Amino acid sequence: MPKIIILDENTACRIAAGEVVERPLSVVKELVENSLDAGAGNITVSIAGGGLESITVVDNGCGISQEDVPLAFQRHATSKIKTAGDLYQIQTLGFRGEALPSIAAVSDLLIKTRIRENSEGYYLNLRGGKLIEEGPVGCQVGTTVTVRKLFFNTPARLKHLKSKATEIGLINELLYKMALINSGVGFILTHNGRQIFQSPGSAKLLETVAAVYGVNAASVMVPLEFKDNEIQIEGYISKPELSRSSRQQITTAVNGRLVRSFAINSAIEEGYRGLLTVGRYPVAVLLLQMPPGVLDVNIHPAKMEIKIEAEEKVLSLITTAVRSALREVNLIPGFSRVVHEKVSLPPSEEPYHLDMLSIEKTKPESQQKFSLIPSSKESAYLKKDEGLKNSSKNYLKQDNLNMPEQAMQFSTQDNVERQVFAETVSNYLSSNFPELRVVGQLINMYIIASSDAALYIIDQHAAHERVLFEKYFSNLQNGNAEIQYLLAPVNVNLKYYELELLAQHSQSLKALGFVFEEFGKDAVLLRGIPADCSAVEAQQIIADMMEILVDTGKLGTTDLNYKLASLLACKAAIKGGESLSIQSMQTLINLLSKSKEPYTCPHGRPTVISFSRQELNAMFKRT
Repeated sequence: MPKIIILDENTACRIAAGEVVERPLSVVKELVENSLDAGAGNITVSIAGGGLESITVVDNGCGISQEDVPLAFQRHATSKIKTAGDLYQIQTLGFRGEALPSIAAVSDLLIKTRIRENSEGYYLNLRGGKLIEEGPVGCQVGTTVTVRKLFFNTPARLKHLKSKATEIGLINELLYKMALINSGVGFILTHNGRQIFQSPGSAKLLETVAAVYGVNAASVMVPLEFKDNEIQIEGYISKPELSRSSRQQITTAVNGRLVRSFAINSAIEEGYRGLLTVGRYPVAVLLLQMPPGVLDVNIHPAKMEIKIEAEEKVLSLITTAVRSALREVNLIPGFSRVVHEKVSLPPSEEPYHLDMLSIEKTKPESQQKFSLIPSSKESAYLKKDEGLKNSSKNYLKQDNLNMPEQAMQFSTQDNVERQVFAETVSNYLSSNFPELRVVGQLINMYIIASSDAALYIIDQHAAHERVLFEKYFSNLQNGNAEIQYLLAPVNVNLKYYELELLAQHSQSLKALGFVFEEFGKDAVLLRGIPADCSAVEAQQIIADMMEILVDTGKLGTTDLNYKLASLLACKAAIKGGESLSIQSMQTLINLLSKSKEPYTCPHGRPTVISFSRQELNAMFKRT
């Protein structure tokens, strides 16, 4: 009994129809999706001349019956849906019944197909959409479609195609993604008779990742599995040490359908917030499963875009799933990967330009020497040449002249209070962060530490920036600022609209530790600053914060708080070039280990890299 029917006019008119054949890539996509819908376990794609000479797709799926073969090349002929209501419960990749007639209309197409119940198959040859010949043929179970002389009758379309190398590159990328979201299917791709890709088809996604991106990349992929009621998310995401300059290697599928979604990509990237530098993107394969009824896949002719009911909830779950997976693993990058990974760094207030292992100074080294000493109130004291100053929950670096006299007092309960601090943060202590022992300081910029199995290099500025950022971000949410009141208030001149912004965000700024007082029509008095900041830098910090506040119309509360906390942390953190005592460095590392995200600064730069014992042995030819 025939499976394929011609859709009625009402149903056909409700389908988002459109031209699906734009280039060889379009042909491959449609034919491969048909093979997957047919239940194929192996799919071979053979290309010649970048796809313009020929495209052949061979599968071992269920095949098409003799009665259905001619119907398959009529417009709106499909076995996937029967009524308009079926559009809301689609569980197949194809459903429009447009692909085969559209392809046949612009090529010389030959199809051979056989179902398991028959001892022989059937073939059909169409050129420019017109039937040339048809009849029975001997062939294996499954379907073979050969498309030759693509666009032979539409020369205008040929003019818009790229080079053959570009076209095969696009097809290659498509097959990579198809293999990643269908790890149980074995894919083979050949070009001009040469095999250029083969996936294992083992149903083990990590093996497919290795086949696509290489074993080294697969070794730093993190498994992800998350479920919330009827929504399930699984796949693999890369550690931050493996990143790319574009989103090309983010692969997402919803109910087995390869999709292109800016919203989903953004949700994935949000899970990496603070773990990747600006302009860098992760490698990810994310497979989402949800009830078909909450999806609308009938919005784009190429079926690459979808609409999701209650999208905000789904996006939030994706971000949560990514962040949770990353928190389960040690994210310290190994040296062998770091030196080969090109890093794009955002603008920074640091007095150095970091380019992987080479360091070029752009400002003279500071002559001031600092010593960080553990203190009460879950933090440390910072000793400068003039004396010691108290800083709750962290290090303190500021001008002694603006230090209140009572802040110079030491608590006799230091050890007890440090123990209390350790207990309060133990609920989010990263169990994957190693216990490190400080060995020394390198060029007054990096801390050298060791564990039983490896050597570690810590960027002192990035590490301190991470610790401070988490404190400031928490203060913005809870309002627990540590304020350093100035003996001599600072006069800050502002424009009218800046004064308005200052008043609008006064609570957030006070939560950070800034205390203002009105002073005339175009100025305010700065009477208090965060305990970690220097009064000398206060005016510049306020100017920078005003630039962020100007953009508040484009930022949500969380984004705004993140930017403010990041700015203040970068300004207040110890800089490269500052000499630290062993005790101070150990305190910094201990505080870093207690951070929620100890592996990167808020801008995404790594705080620490490691040299494993094996890497060290290899360097010294001890293997």
